[in-house]
Amino acid sequence: MTKEELEKTHPHYDAFVKEWRFYISAYFGGRLYKEGNYLLQHPFESPANYRRRREISYYYNYCGPIVDILVSHLFRREAKRDFGSLSTDLLFNAFLKDADLDGSAFAHFMRDAQRLSAIYGRVSIIVDRPKSAAGTQAEARSAGLRPYVSVVTPENLLDWSYSRSDIGRPVLEMIKIREDAGLYRIWTRQRWELWQAGEKEKEARLVDAGEHGIGEVPVVTLYNKRTGIRMVGISDIQDIADINKNIYYLCSDAKEIIENTAFPMLAVPYSRGETPAEVGPKNIMQFDPAEPNSKPYWLEAPHSSLSEIREWVRQDIEEIYRIAKMGGVRSVEDFSGPRSGAAIELEYQQLYSVLSEKADNLEHAEGQILELWAKWEGKTFDGKIDYPDDFSVMDLDRDLQNAIKAQAAVVESGTFKKELQKKIASSVLPKIGIETLKRIGEEIESSGK
Repeated sequence: MTKEELEKTHPHYDAFVKEWRFYISAYFGGRLYKEGNYLLQHPFESPANYRRRREISYYYNYCGPIVDILVSHLFRREAKRDFGSLSTDLLFNAFLKDADLDGSAFAHFMRDAQRLSAIYGRVSIIVDRPKSAAGTQAEARSAGLRPYVSVVTPENLLDWSYSRSDIGRPVLEMIKIREDAGLYRIWTRQRWELWQAGEKEKEARLVDAGEHGIGEVPVVTLYNKRTGIRMVGISDIQDIADINKNIYYLCSDAKEIIENTAFPMLAVPYSRGETPAEVGPKNIMQFDPAEPNSKPYWLEAPHSSLSEIREWVRQDIEEIYRIAKMGGVRSVEDFSGPRSGAAIELEYQQLYSVLSEKADNLEHAEGQILELWAKWEGKTFDGKIDYPDDFSVMDLDRDLQNAIKAQAAVVESGTFKKELQKKIASSVLPKIGIETLKRIGEEIESSGK
């Protein structure tokens, strides 16, 4: 394989990679954002002044907190996980405690993966198994070798291809991952290959290869929100990042105006035959000494544009919260006056709808990950993953009130009362584990009431 063939990228990668890099810079901010050249140079601005303006610029980061708030809401209640027959597997329990071989529990790994998915729009999760010299699967298990997971961001998943099965279902045939500078890993449905591309050589070198035997490419795509285009999702900050960038521009312009107008400009007459100096905010302005009342004076620049910039920034901030469905969250710092409870409740419902879609995508991806894990071990995943999909606090309160009122109703049925008590327990204690909730159910059943 040639180096050119190895470094070839998918057309969708070429179309979206610039956006992906912009989103991750907008999320982290700081030096990463400054070095991203997102502050444009004015047409007549000197290179030296532009470098200085970029160095002293500052970035009000709204993208990072919005992503973190959405992820926090999504994982506020723990998912109900029934691992079926895998629950008794010692290696699987070790996987749950250290999913990525770097100390991250599986639940924490999924939370981090969702955060990256919210930033990029989607991420890929590889389910791999360490290469082993063990002759049999039993020997590998006795050595503690087990599948693990790792996240691949869209920037590093360079190429992919799909085909159609006999029944018309799309099947992933190949992915190509950049693991390091010049190091690429290719997965197909039957094997994997590790390639090295040198800086000067035209031919790439095959470093390692092998069969994996699971019959599919061991990758799961975790979408934040789907677009209908494979391997391309919708970022939570898709529109917000551009508005945040405009605030970055405006703050830099405001700072420049303040610095340039902090001191008035000196105006003096020039001598006959002398070329007038270049006019600018940091220069002395010269005028014809033959003019009437040609005495030196100080010229102060107006500050009127600062109020316009301030108002523009405020409007941008309001749009950021509106797009993020967080108008109710920021109502305590509203600039435009009080908002109706109905309007705030509508935005909350829109927010919960977005969270519900994310929960469905997480549920689907986690099930696929566990299916691949079981395949590596020659087993079948027969459990079930259920992420909470009701994020309305008001609905929760309403359900609890109805359940409590129903308890007081005269219904001569022991089964009705027991099932009602189970519902109250699961609603009031959403974060307890499955085993604890099961034990509460058993206690309710055995109570005889």
